[in-house]
Amino acid sequence: MRLVIPLIAGIILSDTIGNTRIKVSLLCALALAAVITTFTTFIFGGRLSRMFGFSLSLSFFLAGMFMYTIFQKRVHVDWPDEARTHAAVLSDYPYERERSYRLELSLFDSVSADIYLYVPKDSAVKALVPGNVILFNGRIESPRSEDGSDFDYARYLYRHGISGSLWVPSDNWRKLDMNVGGFHTRTLVFRRKLLEKYREWGLTGNALAVTAAVSLGSKREIDSGLREVWSTTGASHVLAVSGLHVGIMCAFLYFLLPAALFRRRTMWVRELTVLGIMWAYALLIGLPLSITRSLIMFSMLAFCRVTGRDSQPVNTLSFAALAILTASPESLFDISFQLSFCAVLAIVLFEPGIERLFTPRSAVGRYVWGIIAVSLAAQLGTAPIVMFSFSNFSTYFLLTNIIVIPIMFVVVCLSMVLLMTCWLPAVRGCVVWLLTGLVNLVNGALERIALFPHSSLTVHIDNAWQVWMAYAVIILVSLWLKERRTHRLVQALFCIALSLLASTLQNFAVLT
Repeated sequence: MRLVIPLIAGIILSDTIGNTRIKVSLLCALALAAVITTFTTFIFGGRLSRMFGFSLSLSFFLAGMFMYTIFQKRVHVDWPDEARTHAAVLSDYPYERERSYRLELSLFDSVSADIYLYVPKDSAVKALVPGNVILFNGRIESPRSEDGSDFDYARYLYRHGISGSLWVPSDNWRKLDMNVGGFHTRTLVFRRKLLEKYREWGLTGNALAVTAAVSLGSKREIDSGLREVWSTTGASHVLAVSGLHVGIMCAFLYFLLPAALFRRRTMWVRELTVLGIMWAYALLIGLPLSITRSLIMFSMLAFCRVTGRDSQPVNTLSFAALAILTASPESLFDISFQLSFCAVLAIVLFEPGIERLFTPRSAVGRYVWGIIAVSLAAQLGTAPIVMFSFSNFSTYFLLTNIIVIPIMFVVVCLSMVLLMTCWLPAVRGCVVWLLTGLVNLVNGALERIALFPHSSLTVHIDNAWQVWMAYAVIILVSLWLKERRTHRLVQALFCIALSLLASTLQNFAVLT
């Protein structure tokens, strides 16, 4: 935790400053000085040992700034004013829009950048697959935000590695007779083939869409109506392959590999087998951030179990964040990264206290109360980000999770059984029938909940600093409930008053 917080602070500061042509050499010199100071204080110790923690934190802070500055320099490109011919490789399947298709391309030019190419709808676009080489002619423009819009679309694209975009007519682009396929493109093609197999086996409509989302990490089959229902009821997090799915799959694998089959000295073989299968699965579905975070944590926990060491959930989560941000610092601004880590951190910090508030006597009551405690903790951790990014709050999220989570546990297990028994037509047909029935049951329940009065409230947080203030209030109130010290409550009330005062002054400045 002491390492990842300075790293995040450095990334945020670098993003706040923007692409201001900061000399990379200056950052290198500062980082080198911090690293030398860290090693000096560590080796010699003595009076210098007190500076070790500070210099180590400073090193990670500068490392965060340095890595994100490199990313900004790669993404921000000065495109020429005239139209030119470019060659690029298709990075993903075409994304269908209302009047066009969007192609995500990686250029082969001297400038290695990712862009969006918009083309008219025709049959040639539908035949494209990742790895195809596209030749097009046009003028690439840097991302721009719409005038008067509160959403900074240009910054959003830059943060996601998109350096430019353009629209070309059908005559200005064509597919070349060559493919450039890396590991990522091969996983996309493999996932699409599995999706087609699902169709051949009898999965259709919403059953196919939900099963593909929870087992393959592919959400393109989900139509706008179904997506709206899951979002309104607060169940959309279940569609993302995350810690819930990793836990279900690992429990299923541990069931297939019981501990009784292994001796104490060879228990590492069991852990390594489960880890190997899970990481292979994650690679095949493209390593989404949520499952990557879950698997890093699970790997650390498995290592602690094998070696007999104690595991600290907060440190394990911090290590996962540190690993992801070191490899990809721009992931900090991905909404899935933010929601995933904030939800797990809130569950680790708040769920035990919430669960102690009530102790049901029956096993069913304890199970339901456990789901409620986890849901409340996760909602506390994600609500400010959801209100800032999506401007809504699902009021019946507790009812939704009580209904959805047990059924989706069975759906995930059945999707694994389907892949394992697909060569047995009778078993496969039975599994497909069960999956279709369960998914339709879940969708029907969510559609009814979405029709409840005030199922979704429009609550908008305007600025990022208000998100930080909301988290400060949540943490201070939780500390007050735990410590019963009045000054924590006073600090929380001060944060609320400060936020209201700042909002009032901002609204007054807009009116004047």
